[in-house]
Amino acid sequence: MSDAAKVPVSRGGPQTPEGKEVARWNATRHGISSPAPVVPGLETEGDWQEHRAAILEYYSPEGALQFELAERVALLTWRLRRVTRYETQSVAVSQEKVEDDFHRFEGLMASVRGEGLAAATHPEDIRAEAADAKRAERAFKRFPSEKPGKVLKAQDAGAIVFGVYVAAKKALGGVLEVEEIGLPGVTEDVDIYELPAMKVGDVRGCIGVLAAAASVEPGELLEIAAYEAGYEARKAAHNKEAMERNLSHMQRERILPDADTLQKIARYEAHLSRQLYQAMHALEILRT
Repeated sequence: MSDAAKVPVSRGGPQTPEGKEVARWNATRHGISSPAPVVPGLETEGDWQEHRAAILEYYSPEGALQFELAERVALLTWRLRRVTRYETQSVAVSQEKVEDDFHRFEGLMASVRGEGLAAATHPEDIRAEAADAKRAERAFKRFPSEKPGKVLKAQDAGAIVFGVYVAAKKALGGVLEVEEIGLPGVTEDVDIYELPAMKVGDVRGCIGVLAAAASVEPGELLEIAAYEAGYEARKAAHNKEAMERNLSHMQRERILPDADTLQKIARYEAHLSRQLYQAMHALEILRT
């Protein structure tokens, strides 16, 4: 016998038990099963065929009418699965919109209160505001013990200088032009709201200049600014906690779909269930 004759020849088709089970019913195709009731991108032909094969295997229909009814059972149970998926996805989409819906509502309330765009209303902004305020509070707490040559991060240096600047403005009744007094280590093209990393000595120099402009002792002005930073941190933390509670409440309220979606699901599920029970009943009569 030649070597070629010893090589096994593949006859094609499925080789695994699962594949053979699906293929068993491939020849029993009627109008209901073609084309396959598969939603592109959400369902697969393979899953449908496995589902169909399992139903046909369970009923083992004999004759065209039993095949039609068994396939109808397969189709209706497949569509009922889709109802469950639709309900789940409806809840998921609703949950995804919680933060944006909170933002829209709080934005409207801020407008009613006359706050306009001044107040942070989106959860991401509220969280960021709380984090920034806490960082500023910590920077003020560490600052008195820092060595003059240490370079502070831009966020810390900016928080301290800006906080002291705000305190100086309040001491002067709200009027203080930074450009007119000049700050050590801060060039004219740098905005006081976005300072670069700075040495502790330069930051203390800025505090001294601002204190002199406001006719307040540097230590006293720094203490006032630190107190304000602590107050803002506590207020921002309180706002964040309240926001998280409200979000949690909104999420719990959306465990079920909205009323319109629930009615739609109930009507469609009842419609499919009636058809399913009718098909199953008719099939059982034929099988007896």
